[in-house]
Amino acid sequence: MWGGRDLDKVAERRLLVFGRLPEPRYVKTRLSPRLTPGACAALYEAFLDDAMRLAPRGANVELWVPVRPRAVERLEARYPAARVRLQPEGSLGDRLAMAFACAFREGTGRAVAIGSDHPTLPAEFVARAFRALTTRELVLGPTRDGGYYAIGLRRAVWPAAERLFADAPWSEAALCDWTRASAAELGLAPAELPTWYDVDRPEDLSRMEGDLLEGSATARAWARLGLARGAAPDQEGDL
Repeated sequence: MWGGRDLDKVAERRLLVFGRLPEPRYVKTRLSPRLTPGACAALYEAFLDDAMRLAPRGANVELWVPVRPRAVERLEARYPAARVRLQPEGSLGDRLAMAFACAFREGTGRAVAIGSDHPTLPAEFVARAFRALTTRELVLGPTRDGGYYAIGLRRAVWPAAERLFADAPWSEAALCDWTRASAAELGLAPAELPTWYDVDRPEDLSRMEGDLLEGSATARAWARLGLARGAAPDQEGDL
């Protein structure tokens, strides 16, 4: 990770976490009405905490977030060992392209981007992504719904690999297949991680509960909010 606030030290590996400022009625809104807006924000904050801990030892961590009032200041205070950067306007492809471009321009050799909607993602999957990039130019972590939870690139294939983000069918079931086909056109054969899942809707919470790691931020938040085993959320728990 970035050493303290020494943000000028660039490691060979960089984890790019895409997230949001945890605010009620701004994050995880599709988990309503199972969860109150405050519970959605509290649970998502835990998702983000867990995502920020997925980097292998020695890798830098960046958190990329949309523009919100005091977003950088608040998140830098919560994650003092990471760099917080604001996402540009445009599609998710534009935002991913910016993050990878910055990483490679600043000297990073291997970069992996992940989301913050998969709180049970094993850290070993992220470590495997970086290991794969020692010999492969592209790595993908597919999701059950046809998207991907991780994409990693080596600096040697940039900027040609920017095509992987241009005009991609974001939020569609064809995204991962589209990315594989676009990679083939570039002569890239992706290494693939195990398939995993996002937690976006109330029906995803039951699976998440079964996979929670003891001691994780999400497990603690789940217990604190009184949500275990289908219990009704605490309507006063707008943390």
